[in-house]
Amino acid sequence: MNTAAEEILAFKTCCGMRAWDQNLEILVRNTGPRPMVVRGYFDMEGDEGRERVRTVMPPGDRKVGPGEIVAFYCTMDEERWNKARRVVFFDARGNEYAAPVSPA
Repeated sequence: MNTAAEEILAFKTCCGMRAWDQNLEILVRNTGPRPMVVRGYFDMEGDEGRERVRTVMPPGDRKVGPGEIVAFYCTMDEERWNKARRVVFFDARGNEYAAPVSPA
């Protein structure tokens, strides 16, 4: 949370929009023996249930080889983040991968 992602994402998208205010970086590592495709969204789980976050950069699915790490960035409200207990990512086969959330 609150990484200096603006410098990392200092580029223009195909639509001409700037990638400002990206304050959350989530690193996803493939610990399995085969390549996998990680969906371009995640769920936040908390006491109030699940909420899907689709506003990640870069958008779309990401192929991740064994041992590789991919990064997802988004704008996240600190209060909203602190209410989450876990983040859940999905692969192209419908499997879920959850990790606990650290408070901001």
